Amino acid sequence: MRDDLEAFARANAFAQLCGIEVVEARPGHAVTRMTLEDRHRNPFGTASAGAVFMLAETAFGMAINAEMAPGGQGVAVNLAISYLRPGVEGVLTATARRSASGGPLASYEVEVRNEEGEVIAHAQAMGFCKRPKS
Repeated sequence: MRDDLEAFARANAFAQLCGIEVVEARPGHAVTRMTLEDRHRNPFGTASAGAVFMLAETAFGMAINAEMAPGGQGVAVNLAISYLRPGVEGVLTATARRSASGGPLASYEVEVRNEEGEVIAHAQAMGFCKRPKS
């Protein structure tokens, strides 16, 4: 991973607080993971919707910002998520992939999977790409 992306990942204080690890980041693609702990659980004992959302959003943020040259910014305009099954135990992994781009906008699909490879959530993210001034 590029040095600027590693610094970007370290600067994401909320993702750090949530225990989210960036596994991979390259232009248009990123993988993040989080080991479910008690702090990530809702009153039913499964992964909190907010924890799953943050994992997906972090993957999206890394993927879009991996496309930016140093000094550029990729920020979320919209992120919609569907929860398909509960996250119960172990490691959850989010994979973000660019699905379309044009002008300053880019669209990403994000899948969150459990250790068995089952999709527990699917997100669609739209981002605004602010390119650095030449």
